[in-house]
Amino acid sequence: MSDAQTKCPRCDLVYPAVEPACPRCRRIRQTNIAIATTMIMLVLLAVVGWLGMQLFFI
Repeated sequence: MSDAQTKCPRCDLVYPAVEPACPRCRRIRQTNIAIATTMIMLVLLAVVGWLGMQLFFI
């Protein structure tokens, strides 16, 4: 008997049915979340740095 497999409708990857979701799509979502979090942190750092410099030179 072969293992049950599922095909991802998004990327057409065939993966074992015991997986909760497509491993490729799950990794892409995790990477996108990490990139978005990094961008938000950089923007916050820039704003806080700019405000800090404004207060420093008053």
